[in-house]
Amino acid sequence: MSTIIKLIFTALVLNACVQAGRSSWNFYQFQDAVQQATLFSSKETPEQLKARVVDIAGEQQVPLDAATVTIEYMATQARVKGSYTDDVQLVPGAYTYRWTHELDLDVRRVPY
Repeated sequence: MSTIIKLIFTALVLNACVQAGRSSWNFYQFQDAVQQATLFSSKETPEQLKARVVDIAGEQQVPLDAATVTIEYMATQARVKGSYTDDVQLVPGAYTYRWTHELDLDVRRVPY
């Protein structure tokens, strides 16, 4: 009986780690795509870049609200801010954690 409880506990911990890792991995992929789009955005207006960020979120199935995205240009620098909340199911059917991912990038744009 003790072994079964240990196995169930181990499975729950392993599941929680996998689900949290999946959420983190999706955020880092999204962040990298936004950073690349920002890096090569020297001919785009802030509104165009914002639309591109929202498009990237749609492509990667990230629940990003366009109202949370802000773009600031400072000469060759660009600052991109935004956030979204991901529901991470740590314990199947019992506990879901609402994880807020904060996007805050400061990128020097490449002139071309």
